[in-house]
Amino acid sequence: MSDIELTLDKVLEKVGFTARMEAKAEARGEARGVAIGKARGGEEKAVEIARNMLNSGFPAEQAAALSGLDVEKIKGLAR
Repeated sequence: MSDIELTLDKVLEKVGFTARMEAKAEARGEARGVAIGKARGGEEKAVEIARNMLNSGFPAEQAAALSGLDVEKIKGLAR
C-alpha cells in the first residue's frame, strides 16, 4: 500500500466515512435478515394452517386456496 493510500484511509477514518459505511452495511444486513425471517415465519404459519385444515377434513385444493400454498405442497403435507 502506498503512502497516498494510507493517508487517504486515515482521512476517511478521521471524518468517520468508514464507520458510517460499515454501519449502513450492517443495517442493510439486519434488514435483509428480518425480511428473510418474516418470509420463513409466514410460510411456516401457512403450512400450519393448511395442515390444520387437512386434519379437519378440508380438501387439499381448498386448503391451498385459503393458505396461499401450492396444491402440490398441500398434497405433500397430507401424506
